[in-house]
Amino acid sequence: MLFILDNNFLIDVIAKRATNNQLKTQLLYLLLKKGGAAISSSQLHNIRYVLKKNYPEFESDYFEIENRLRIIKTPSYIDFDNKLAILDLEDYLIELSAIAAQAKVITSDKVFLENSEYAISPVEAFKYFINIENKIDFLSLKKINDVYQAEIEKATDRVFSSGWYLLGNEVKNFETNLAKYVGVKHAIGVANGLDALRLILKAYIEMGIMAEGDEVIVPANTYIASVLAISDNRLTPVLVEPDINTYNLDISLIEKHITARTKAIMVVHLYGHVCWNEELEALAKKYNLKIIEDNAQAIGAEYRQQTTDNRHQIESKKTGAMGDAAGFSFYPGKNLGALGDAGAVTTNDDELATMIRALGNYGSKQKYVNEYQGLNSRLDEIQAALLDVKLKYIDQENEYRRKIADYYINNIKNEHIILPSVVCCPSSVVSKSHVFHLFIIRCTERDRLQQHLTDNGIQTLIHYPIPPHKQGAYKEMNNVTLPITELIHNEVLSLPISPVMEWDDVKRVVEVINNALDTII
Repeated sequence: MLFILDNNFLIDVIAKRATNNQLKTQLLYLLLKKGGAAISSSQLHNIRYVLKKNYPEFESDYFEIENRLRIIKTPSYIDFDNKLAILDLEDYLIELSAIAAQAKVITSDKVFLENSEYAISPVEAFKYFINIENKIDFLSLKKINDVYQAEIEKATDRVFSSGWYLLGNEVKNFETNLAKYVGVKHAIGVANGLDALRLILKAYIEMGIMAEGDEVIVPANTYIASVLAISDNRLTPVLVEPDINTYNLDISLIEKHITARTKAIMVVHLYGHVCWNEELEALAKKYNLKIIEDNAQAIGAEYRQQTTDNRHQIESKKTGAMGDAAGFSFYPGKNLGALGDAGAVTTNDDELATMIRALGNYGSKQKYVNEYQGLNSRLDEIQAALLDVKLKYIDQENEYRRKIADYYINNIKNEHIILPSVVCCPSSVVSKSHVFHLFIIRCTERDRLQQHLTDNGIQTLIHYPIPPHKQGAYKEMNNVTLPITELIHNEVLSLPISPVMEWDDVKRVVEVINNALDTII
């Protein structure tokens, strides 16, 4: 919960003038520590004026606090007939900021408290804060986006005022920056991650490289979107078991599944972990196969290998630049998340890029001239603008995720828990091969462990409870037996991990898991 601090609350604490100043001071400390304190832009001039006039000796103290507060802009939708607006316009403007930010206003003003459902007293706020302090969310999207609120607001305001909302400069800028970041010639914004994969395959069909009934090898252990993209194009998904250690496609099993109809291998960098090696490259070359990356979960991950001519030189490629084409998802919960659905395709193939761009725009390269039976799958300007803001911070956010993962791996000491088999410390050559979109553990008593964590206020999720071949959407595969995939789906549990997760919460997750031991598992 975000709390906007009313003028009286801040001035009481700074000037030490309140009778319950100790409680207010402690509450402010907790809010600042948790990043939950804010102020409405409408308050700034008033607070500064009061302090300068009446408490000049405390001005520097205030500015230190102000630098740590989020500033919530005051919305323009003002109703002057509103009851609170009539009683106290300044309180009403603060309430509008609270409504916009889904926040509460901490105030001692009786009029405010009596006339606004968004107002809360310091005592009530303190009780609320203590009650929720021990709850650990799996992923707080609001908290993640709050970090960049000012930049996101600036970007969305720029789009709103431009009057241009599709296929404009914001999309062009983001595509250029994404292509540069990934290390490819082309990035094409699309509506979502599933469409990114659908369009790659559809483009290959239009180009005559694939045809209905051709086969695409795909990992059996994946989110269903990977498989949907194949069957949607009337191609045949060939499910291959994963490596039980990495959960990614077992590349050593691919060759025995290749037939005369095989046209591509779709690798999924599942959970944020790179799925790639020289054997995969050799297979693609040997059988003239396309490699398509499902990069929905691994933006920023890198594959590093030593060059043949110099043992000490390391070559590095980011996911999205290793195969013939890659599909990205910017679903809100991804490491690079939009405020809605969004996606992209990356490739170095000029012809493929041109085809995908046309197919995603109704099959048209020129307005009202439709060369192909295309789709409507375009990235809009607002999503592109805010993604461009967040792209600048993806590496530092991924690095923070790695630090949390490193702590989990080195400190979870429970013989019933199977941890990810990846080295993620900064000194490791493979440290950047995982961006930990998800931190996955396995446990034979997964459901009991999850309930234990829930009982201790720790939210976890299962990625994924039902494998694609057991879903109702693929009844024709329901009798297929894929034991490793099924084992993984029965045992995996995702622990909280995010770029805004507090370190005390990370430690508490470890403590609760370690204390479970034989009493729970």
